[in-house]
Amino acid sequence: MKQHTAFLSRTLRSMLAVPVVALGVVALSATQASAVSRPAIVAAAQDQLGNSARNHESPMGSGCNYYTGYFRTWKPAGGCPSSDGVQWRDSDWCADFVKYVWQRARVPHANVPETGGGILTGWAASFKDYGVKYGTWHTRGSGYTPQPGDSVVFDWDQSGDIDHVGIVSSANGSTVYTIEGNSGDRIKANSYSRSNIDIVGYSAPVGGTSEEPRDGNSVTGDPYADLLTVDSAGKLMLYSNNFVRDNGQPYTGSEPREVGHGWGGFARTMPADVTGDGFTDLLAVNSAGKLMLYSNNIVRDNGQPYAGSEPREVGHGWGGFSNVIPADVTGDGFTDLLTVDTAGKLMLYSNNFVRDNGQPFTGSEPREVGHGWGGFSKVIPADVTGDGFTDLLALDSAGKLMLYSNNFVRDDGQPYTGSAPREVGHGWGGFSKVVPADVTGDGFTDLLALDSAGKLMLYSNNFVRDDGQPFTGSEPREVGHGWGGFAQILA
Repeated sequence: MKQHTAFLSRTLRSMLAVPVVALGVVALSATQASAVSRPAIVAAAQDQLGNSARNHESPMGSGCNYYTGYFRTWKPAGGCPSSDGVQWRDSDWCADFVKYVWQRARVPHANVPETGGGILTGWAASFKDYGVKYGTWHTRGSGYTPQPGDSVVFDWDQSGDIDHVGIVSSANGSTVYTIEGNSGDRIKANSYSRSNIDIVGYSAPVGGTSEEPRDGNSVTGDPYADLLTVDSAGKLMLYSNNFVRDNGQPYTGSEPREVGHGWGGFARTMPADVTGDGFTDLLAVNSAGKLMLYSNNIVRDNGQPYAGSEPREVGHGWGGFSNVIPADVTGDGFTDLLTVDTAGKLMLYSNNFVRDNGQPFTGSEPREVGHGWGGFSKVIPADVTGDGFTDLLALDSAGKLMLYSNNFVRDDGQPYTGSAPREVGHGWGGFSKVVPADVTGDGFTDLLALDSAGKLMLYSNNFVRDDGQPFTGSEPREVGHGWGGFAQILA
């Protein structure tokens, strides 16, 4: 994906902000493809190396670091700061750093919590264990040429115990270059002779490829969310973003074009990267409750998404939910589905597209991930924190916008429950539609709000700049008018 500075969004981001709300507003953002790009792993490590807010211990030499706080909440926090919603914690942290980078790059098995049976832990030796288990382990003396994105493990005193781990950024015939956490109390770029006896070996990421990460956050497959509208005649119109080309003014620089018809008859339409290829597909629930998948083959079909193949049924019985919310809950690049039933229970239907031979949402029993969700006027999925896991924004009857952070890995696969929600805005009840979309292409979901006059207003996220308080640090700006006449806005 595109190399910005919000970690994966800027590097491989599969950023997802695919909302569905009762008002017929859906956000059309896609998630990153499932292939594990080695350049994306390195870019994610470089992103953290350059992040001056967290690329060192604070206070220096204290052991307090962001990465242990992100994963291992049982470690001591005395004297440690907090940032980006994470309480920093005191521990050796080289393994936490490498796990964070691998998880951001969507390396298989890196997102399984340590306390939930995950092989990667806070111990550097777990990276050798990963390679041994999945057949990607190579000793220093094996003749293997280390590849970008590999983990490299060290035994500083040749005692037989692994002491340290880093990320390989590059290598040549004689030298391996690395990016390491907990190297002199900070993240550092280092280099070693490939014959250095401190190097034990390398574990490659499962499924690693040398392909550059491809942008994927929209109908057109770039990181800038486009808009789809359904008019009263059922026509599906594409408004391309073109944020960079048009000097930061999205949706206005080109005439919209028709990309489908007959879309007015569905009970619910949801954008979601079901197939994990980085292009937003569409899911539609018909009057019989069948869930139909319209794949986006915009490249194959010469710029015409959703029309080149017959839709196929991927589920039934979906008509009875009060809300269906597409969201990459598990952070694997394939959009899952959340449902709210009449009792207010929040149920997760995982998308195991690859495991289940292209049949999403059906291979596992749904599981409850929350309750009491029936009282909100809107539930908006959005990667507010820019970490690749979809958070939820809930709008209450008073117009308050509440953020429920995902924290899927930290909380052992139980999203939205490990932290109290926090208010990130008020006065949101007066908008007829609120559409989450990464308009600016930085990996953090922005919000588009439609007022009673049909004006489309952009509330930029600016999560990092504004110290974790999204949507409030800048005045909203108008990015369109005349949007009030559409039956649906899909973003």
